[in-house]
Amino acid sequence: MRRVLILGTILLASSASSAASGPAVGTAAPEFSGRNIMTGDKIDLAAERGKLVIVTFFATWCGPCKRELPILERAQQLVGKERLRVFAVDFRDASDAARQLRGAVKTWQTTFVEDRTGVIARKYNISGIPHLFMIDRDGQIIANHLGYGDRSVEDLVNDINHALRGSAPVPAETPSPAAVSTPEGPAAATSNL
Repeated sequence: MRRVLILGTILLASSASSAASGPAVGTAAPEFSGRNIMTGDKIDLAAERGKLVIVTFFATWCGPCKRELPILERAQQLVGKERLRVFAVDFRDASDAARQLRGAVKTWQTTFVEDRTGVIARKYNISGIPHLFMIDRDGQIIANHLGYGDRSVEDLVNDINHALRGSAPVPAETPSPAAVSTPEGPAAATSNL
């Protein structure tokens, strides 16, 4: 199993000229179907219309992902699956990662999505993780976060609260550092909230 973890420091900024990769805020979220890693059940993003959906790309070898996922799980527990749904899409993990994951998060409500062929990651143009997209009730991207750091939690909570109230997330006023893991090496990117 490949256990390479490379962290890069990035700046999160809100300018459109330095947008994070992936679908832009204000565009339709790419539809996808997949399998739940834990249960084998089929999942379909389109079936979640009417809810706030968070799609985050992670890997078991990614340190920042390991810090972000419990926060997303807690948010889903507090808000409820009927209003907020979290999909954690497995990104470039070794074949035995799903077995390891089952034991660690067996009581979680987060839906862990298998992406063995990388088709979902390609639809979202993922190159570094964690990379999170927030999708509104109508299927539109309302936030695009690349990386994870202390400031990321505050921004994420604010974005969730704004989305649940039905208002657009407010862009961050100042840049903040975050960490991104890539299987190839250090990455630099920004958030385009």
